[in-house]
Amino acid sequence: MSIFLFLAVSTFGCEPPEPVLSGIPGQPILEEQVEEKPKPPQAPRVYVKADDVDIDVRYICGKRLAAVKTQLHEQLGTKQSERSLNGNHGREVQYTRGRIRVQDGTVYMMSVPLNEPLYRREALQKLGFPPFTGGVIRTSREYRINNAWDFRRIRMKRVGRDAEKVTNVEVWRWLPRERQ
Repeated sequence: MSIFLFLAVSTFGCEPPEPVLSGIPGQPILEEQVEEKPKPPQAPRVYVKADDVDIDVRYICGKRLAAVKTQLHEQLGTKQSERSLNGNHGREVQYTRGRIRVQDGTVYMMSVPLNEPLYRREALQKLGFPPFTGGVIRTSREYRINNAWDFRRIRMKRVGRDAEKVTNVEVWRWLPRERQ
């Protein structure tokens, strides 16, 4: 009889435990939603140019012209001239210390002549970029960096054919011919 009792208890009395799934919370997820108190609206961020930056090209290029008019006036000086460009290239505005190109109300190119010849790392820092010592495309008259820091092209014109220092930096957020 003990064998029969043992078989009956082991067959009917011991059921396997319920399967346990990991990752499923013990409490229902959609129970009571705790309402978060609305946060007071934050004051808009005020732009402050870093002290070691002459013209903050990295900040200005790619922004709406209406949003950066004050920074353009403070950093590039007074507006000298304006001309329309061919095709869908928008217009070019010449300032005292540089020039910009605008398409559909957005600044897509800035060209800044440097006050003195600088090494490319120093020139990039003066324009608001981090120091860059990586690979560049070297031509006889310029250095070129493509697709860095959300910019399509950065051109740095050399002082001379074999010179290391640059005198002008041209920064393109995008190329208009690629957006046709």
